[in-house]
Parts: sequence; C-alpha cells; structure tokens
Amino acid sequence: MLLQASGIGKSYGATVILSNIHLQVNERQRIGLVGANGAGKSTLLRILAGETSYDEGQLFLAKGTTIGYLAQNSGLQSDQSIEVEMRKVFADLLAVEEELRELETRMADPELIADEAAHEQILARYAAQSDMFRERGGYAIEATIRGILHGMGFGDIPPDTNIATLSGGQKTRLALARLLLIKPDLLLLDEPTNYLDIETLTWLESYLRGYEGAVLVVSHDRYFLDALVDTIYEIERNSAKKYVGNYSQFMELKAADYERQLKMYEKQQEEIARIEDFIRRNIVRATTTKRAHSRRKM
Repeated sequence: MLLQASGIGKSYGATVILSNIHLQVNERQRIGLVGANGAGKSTLLRILAGETSYDEGQLFLAKGTTIGYLAQNSGLQSDQSIEVEMRKVFADLLAVEEELRELETRMADPELIADEAAHEQILARYAAQSDMFRERGGYAIEATIRGILHGMGFGDIPPDTNIATLSGGQKTRLALARLLLIKPDLLLLDEPTNYLDIETLTWLESYLRGYEGAVLVVSHDRYFLDALVDTIYEIERNSAKKYVGNYSQFMELKAADYERQLKMYEKQQEEIARIEDFIRRNIVRATTTKRAHSRRKM
C-alpha cells in the first residue's frame, strides 16, 4: 500500500466539497478518478498531493513513497532551456559523473600512483561510484531524456529552446515529461491528455501501462481510461465509490447498481404505501389505534 485516505472531508465555508472519502492506492495500481465537473476530483488530488489541507479524516503515506503531481493546465515555468531543465532531474547522477571524471584524472597522477595506499583508496571509490552510476542508469541519461521528449511531442523542437518561449500547452506537456523522468512512486495526474495529439496520447498510454510506479489519473477521456486503468473511483454527491475495472466496466457496474437501487426504492415505496393505508384505516378505531400510531411513528 502506497497511500490511504480514510474519511477525508473538505468544505469551503458552508459548501461541502468532499465528505467521508475512502481511497487506497497500491503499488503499480492504475486508478481513474471520475465524476461530474465540480464534483471535487481536482480538490481530492491536491489533498493527496499535499497541496491542499483537509478538514477531517486521515491520510497515510507509506514511508519513503515519492509523489509526482501534475495539476490541470499547469505548465513548467522556467527561463532555462528544455535541455537544462530536463537534466536538472538527474542532478545527483550528473554530480557523480563529474566526480568520476575527477577521479580518473587523479588516478593518472604519477604522484598518486606512487602512493600505493592512496591509489588503492581512489580505485575503490571509483569502482563503488561507477557501479552506482551504472545501476541508476547514469549512462542512459541522454537517451532517456531524448526518448521522453520525443514521446511527448518535442522531437522536432531544439533542446536549447528557451521554455519561456513555448505555448501554454507545450509547457504543460513539458511539465509531464519532467515528471516521467523523475519517476515518482505515485503519479497524480489531473487531465494529462489535454493538449495531446493522437500520436502523443497513444505513446503516453503505452508508457503509463508499463510504468513501474502507481498512477492515479483524473480524465474525461473514456478511451484513455479504458486503455490504462484497472480501478475506478467515482466522486458523486461529495462521496467516493470504488469500482473494479476500466471505464467501460465501471459504466456497466454503475448501471447495474442503479437498477438494483431503483428496485429497492420501488419496493420501499410500496411498503410505505401499504403502511400508510393501514394507518388511514385504523387510526380512529379504538381497537387498532395503538397499532396505527406505532406504524405511523415507524
């Protein structure tokens, strides 16, 4: 379990937005969060991401879990180039790479070679850092960046392009590309398919299906949800209900739920009518008035 929300509630003044929300995200789970406009989906995502406070309930996050959050229509704001911003994601690895170059220079120093103990110490440090750099994908940084940028529709845009010159839609796509490079344990995505053409959308679907972490996505694109998610949470009347399956399966289950509730309602109305008829016929009769009053109270 990565994240669990228990009894989460949120109000703005007298207006209740969310009430008694229960939601759980497990490792590698793909969840779609659906509901009518204004139902509170984006508010819930912000709460889960730690961007917004909640009034009641509890939120649990597994130790060490990292979260990446893409707000709706939010773009990457920077006066740096695309390449510089994407490389910042790997700042720690690039620092290790720089250390490796320095260690290589020192290992070739005749004075250090003459000092056997110091030379052995440098060799050991170089071996350890080199292994760590390789295991964490340091040698594939450039290829990884190029792959994500190409997939997100930046293949024809020079990497030295200043981000400030991009359109709002491009900045949003770039913000998502940066999140995919970071690879958090849990991705919280609010309408990530906005501004995507068919080719980019198809690539994103495929990428997220193979993503090593979990994904919780708000989307009105039923085809995207069908292709990606295995669980649906619907927010309706301030509460959330869980359905197992993709969007099409959710619609079938919801329709079946509606039919079942309608039958229960109709049966209840018949029972109410029967009791009310009994009350009308017996409320003034001395022998049955006590029973009539009891049923009216019921």
